[in-house]
Amino acid sequence: MRALSRLDRRLGAAVRHHADGIPGAPALAHALASIMSPAFRIVVGALVVAPATRTTGLRALAAGAGASLAARALRDRLGRTRPGERADGGFPSRHAAAAVAIASAAGRRDPRIRAALAGAAVTGLYARIVDAEHEPADIVVGAALGLATTRLLERLLPDGLG
Repeated sequence: MRALSRLDRRLGAAVRHHADGIPGAPALAHALASIMSPAFRIVVGALVVAPATRTTGLRALAAGAGASLAARALRDRLGRTRPGERADGGFPSRHAAAAVAIASAAGRRDPRIRAALAGAAVTGLYARIVDAEHEPADIVVGAALGLATTRLLERLLPDGLG
C-alpha cells in the first residue's frame, strides 16, 4: 500500500511540476479549483427551482450531499494528508464525490447536462490536483464514491417515485 501511495504522490507532484512550467496555469488552476463547488451548487439550485427539472435537481442534490457526507466520514477516519498546506485529510476527495454524483444524477435524463457537468467536473478536479488540494488517488476514489452513491440512490428511488 505504501508503494501505491508513493506512486500517487509522485504522480501528483509531476502534474504540479508540469503545470508550473505553463505561464498562468497555477493561477488558473487555483481559480478553477475555487469556483468548482459554488458552480455546482448554483447548477443544482437552478435545477431545483425550475419546475421542469425539479426532480432532476432534487436527485442531484441528494446524490451530491450523500456522496459528500460519505467521503467526509471516510476522510476523517483515514486521515491521509493533502499535498498542500491544509491540515485536514484529503482522501477521498469530497469535491470529487459530490461533483461526480451530481453530474451522474443530473445527467441521467439529459446527455447534454451530463456532458457539460462531466467536463466541468474533470476540469475542476484536475485543477484541484494542480492547486495541491489533492493527489490523483484522492480524486479517483472520490469520483468512484460519487458514482456508487448515485447508483445506490437510483436503486432506492426508482424513476416512478419522483
